[in-house]
Amino acid sequence: MVSKLILIRHGITEGNEKKWFYGKTDLPLLEKGKDMLFHYREQGVYPEIPKDAQKIVSGLTRTKETMEILFGSGEWTEIPNLQEMNFGDFECHSFEEVEKKQDFRRWVYDETENVRTPGGESRKEFVFRVKTGLKELIGLHRLKEWSHRHGGEDAVTVTVCHGGVISSIMQELFPDENHTMWDWIPEPGLGYVINFKEGEVAGYSKIEVKKERQIAGR
Repeated sequence: MVSKLILIRHGITEGNEKKWFYGKTDLPLLEKGKDMLFHYREQGVYPEIPKDAQKIVSGLTRTKETMEILFGSGEWTEIPNLQEMNFGDFECHSFEEVEKKQDFRRWVYDETENVRTPGGESRKEFVFRVKTGLKELIGLHRLKEWSHRHGGEDAVTVTVCHGGVISSIMQELFPDENHTMWDWIPEPGLGYVINFKEGEVAGYSKIEVKKERQIAGR
């Protein structure tokens, strides 16, 4: 039995285009973001999933829209703890718009990871929340494995969430890779396939786009 957990970052939103700090804000995909996902799907960027694959989203609109474009409509489970970081008062603002604010400088240059964004959360709080969501996610995936233990069918869980969340998950699952947070963040619409063996994490591969597949001007 093949056991895989697929992690995909949602498609492009206004926040991505304008380089905003945003996480809690429930932005939809831009039309160009939808077009990019359709293009990637048609070009075979994503792994095929069985009809009974388990589908999970963070609950925000951009993740649900991405899931539907890539893998069709149907039932899915929401794990709110896999939502992006809450940037509080800095939501929907660019670096240039807030860089001179004292609260922003305290947060962005904080090395303890304990400083909260005003009205938001600290990096440590975000990481703890994502770890809680990851436990729930892996628990659901192991239940999927258990349901297939006799029939031998592939156990696949596909999850659409957010760049910072995926980075935090990969850092947690693959600490020996010694990658930074920024190293792990995939581009919109891309991500990772995590392989499991006997219920435990056994490696990963990237969901990548070859240069000739990319949309001009993306």
